[in-house]
Amino acid sequence: MSYELLIARRLRFKDDGSSGVSPSIVIAIAGIALSLVIMMTAMCVVLGFKNEIRSKVMGFDAHVMILPGLADEYESQSGLLSFTPELREVIDDTKAFASAALVLEQPGILKTDTDYQGVVVKGMQPGAAWDFVKSNLVEGCVPDYGDDSDKNRVVISRSMADALNLGVDDRINAYFFTSNAVRARRLDIAGIYDTHFSDYDKLYVFGSLPLTQGLNSADASAGSRIELRVNDENKIDDDALLLQDAMMRASYNGLLDGMYRINSVHNTGMMYFNWLELLDTNVVVILVLMTLVSGFTLISSLFIIILERVNMIGILKALGATNGEVRRIFIYLVQRLVLWGMLAGNAVGITFLLLQRHYHLLPLDPGAYYLNYVPVEINWWYILALNVGVFVVSWLMVLAPSHMVSTISPSQSIRYE
Repeated sequence: MSYELLIARRLRFKDDGSSGVSPSIVIAIAGIALSLVIMMTAMCVVLGFKNEIRSKVMGFDAHVMILPGLADEYESQSGLLSFTPELREVIDDTKAFASAALVLEQPGILKTDTDYQGVVVKGMQPGAAWDFVKSNLVEGCVPDYGDDSDKNRVVISRSMADALNLGVDDRINAYFFTSNAVRARRLDIAGIYDTHFSDYDKLYVFGSLPLTQGLNSADASAGSRIELRVNDENKIDDDALLLQDAMMRASYNGLLDGMYRINSVHNTGMMYFNWLELLDTNVVVILVLMTLVSGFTLISSLFIIILERVNMIGILKALGATNGEVRRIFIYLVQRLVLWGMLAGNAVGITFLLLQRHYHLLPLDPGAYYLNYVPVEINWWYILALNVGVFVVSWLMVLAPSHMVSTISPSQSIRYE
């Protein structure tokens, strides 16, 4: 162990003749701890917010969609595609998708005696496609669509239920616009969901695929689109291009008939994903500001520490210590201070984040933020990288101010009071 480190470890963060810690030290440790807590919270909250919003958008819109080759899928009700074995084989051969499900969406109107609301009934096959609805169900249940008697049972949103004064097990008249006529159905409310995502909640009703197929007089293999879930959410666009290329080659070889379009959730939910990207800029701004605040606090504390120990600096220089050796003593001393601040900041920050993640202490207005609480995503690798970054930046910021010791004269500093 070098003597500089030995001296730095034996120096105490206390005023001369006092049993308490120096105010400058308290301010420095508190500044580092507070900055670390704010940076950690901002990073984890933004990660949580992005994950929650992304999961909601991807819950309503699949990762990748195969659509009929029309400019508008509702331009003609005859514009349905058929989920043929050949098309399924092309999808499976890409080995990029975890699931493929047929969906038929049908616009219509829900009408009570006093009110009405335009909706889109999303007819889906039983299976994994319903996991998103189940995770956001607040009342009732998801029907067992394996039974034909449940074909006309649907799940509506909380906003629809409140607007139309409906509850579980109520019945409502629904009118649908097909290519030939307006068709009426009597729907039973089996459940109520609430994602707090008002843009989608006020629009979507979830029902059975046979219900919407029957409205269009379509067979069991017909739908308005095929929804695909990728194996890796970070490769959605790449997998969409891979599928497009595979389908073009299959069509060229005569294995597929008809025209198709490929779309991804990054296109259908572009507004939300662009908004989420802007949040990264906010995090960068917060990290830079908090780094500057903690750095200035640390530099001020270093100057105070040096001034409080001018006599010691003079004695060390008189004994033969070089300016570089004295600088290292104070750099090691500041590193101790940074470590104490980081320890306090991590203890407070991680405790708060864990409490928020499990107990949702801080609420949000779902009408403005699409969530009813502040979401938190604790990524331990990001937290580790943040701590390493804070320590390295703090060390670099005190290198230049530590040159102050070279200006102190031993003869004058020994008599300094």
